[in-house]
Amino acid sequence: MNYILLNMKIFLFFFSFFILKNSYCYEYIRTINGKRNIVTSFDISKSEKFVNFTLDGTFTDNLGNYGYIESSSIVFLKNNQVLKLEGYGKYTYQNNAIIYVRGVRNQQEQNSGVGENEIIGATGLLKELIGVKCTYAIKFFENYFYWLQKCNISKKEREILSSLPK
Repeated sequence: MNYILLNMKIFLFFFSFFILKNSYCYEYIRTINGKRNIVTSFDISKSEKFVNFTLDGTFTDNLGNYGYIESSSIVFLKNNQVLKLEGYGKYTYQNNAIIYVRGVRNQQEQNSGVGENEIIGATGLLKELIGVKCTYAIKFFENYFYWLQKCNISKKEREILSSLPK
């Protein structure tokens, strides 16, 4: 009988923890569109290539915010497949608040893929967002890009983003 009560207590503890954790977890979605500019490109061999490019565009999010993004990335390709991509970006919100991100992507086709961004710096109240990780999907068409990011944020982080002057 004690064994059953102990198992029930453990189950209730983890169930409660899961419910509380998820009740304070919000989905934050940012949609970004813009233009890709190739800065430099080197053919290392017949099958390998190095590319340095910038992305300049605008964004909106599901909390009513908007702004522009500037980023710079390097990518190493083998047979037109991404072996390694790393980039750094700056998001400027409508009130001039800024977040800085680092993004990575591995082993996917050159013109589309899924990766991860992490907020590594910010100004003002947005400093609370440092450490937030987002999953992103990006698709290129000629020199234009379409980018979607999804992040799980806390109630406090959502309140901060929701309170930015529109």
